[in-house]
Amino acid sequence: MLIGVVFVIFFTVIFGRIFCGWICPQTIFMEMVFRKIEYAIEGDRAQQIKLAKQEWNTEKVWKKTLKWIIFFVISFIIANVFLAYLIGSDTLIEHITDGPLQHLGTLVKLVIFTLVFLFIFVCFREQVCIIACPYGRLQGVMLDGNSMLVAYDHKRGEKENGRNKFRKDENREEKGFGDCIDCKQCVLVCPTGIDIRNGTQLECINCTACIDACDEIMEKVEFEPGLIRYASENNITKGENFKFTPRIMAYSVVLLLLLVALTALIFVRSDLEATALRIPGQMFSTRGDTIQNVYTVKIVNKTSRKFDNLKID
Repeated sequence: MLIGVVFVIFFTVIFGRIFCGWICPQTIFMEMVFRKIEYAIEGDRAQQIKLAKQEWNTEKVWKKTLKWIIFFVISFIIANVFLAYLIGSDTLIEHITDGPLQHLGTLVKLVIFTLVFLFIFVCFREQVCIIACPYGRLQGVMLDGNSMLVAYDHKRGEKENGRNKFRKDENREEKGFGDCIDCKQCVLVCPTGIDIRNGTQLECINCTACIDACDEIMEKVEFEPGLIRYASENNITKGENFKFTPRIMAYSVVLLLLLVALTALIFVRSDLEATALRIPGQMFSTRGDTIQNVYTVKIVNKTSRKFDNLKID
């Protein structure tokens, strides 16, 4: 757990909130499962807006109903997997085969988890990243001027007279306009609804959707791509390349020491572990000249081998 925490901090210092955009289960399920199903049923963004505004007719009812049924089924499956981590997969399978009425406690938990996941992926969505997730708040204290982020090159995009709409055969260099044509595509594709042109923000999850949208527009107007790209603040403002700072060195040393400690503990650990404790609340007893105590012994087998005979010295 310590290695996991330090590792997340380590690559956040270097690459920003890249964990949120590419590794976090919330983003993976949202972008790779739920949103793809939503696009397949309701269409792209423009079609979804049109569908939401139209009256409740046959098309709208069956599309919404189909989407909600599929979302509920997927949320139910995720809830089962999540519950298996809490009570154990063997226990969960046993409760399912016995019948839900035999284990109402498990059924209630399953329904609650299903409704929670359904609410998150249907209604709350990226608000989890903005409001609920503590990692987004911690990001602000981890970043510095050398952290590689999804960044807008304001020097190139704004220049002397700021951004302006694209006009064919216009000499933007002469008029002092930057390469940003203010198409707002970077804002439209952002899942958290921010404008990356306003600088680094806690809501940015480094999904790079704005990079793809901006590069596509730059190619259409025959400008150089990379107006929005992975870059540090110092790279944009001062033209400096990435530096291996003392802060990154410190995290590297801590991470290396933890990895060495984990490796050592794995190699020197015993196959079996036994814990002997006297039963709490029970005094010793005497039998003739003998004093007796009752102990409980817990034996943990850390291997996949079977031990038939054990002797405790």
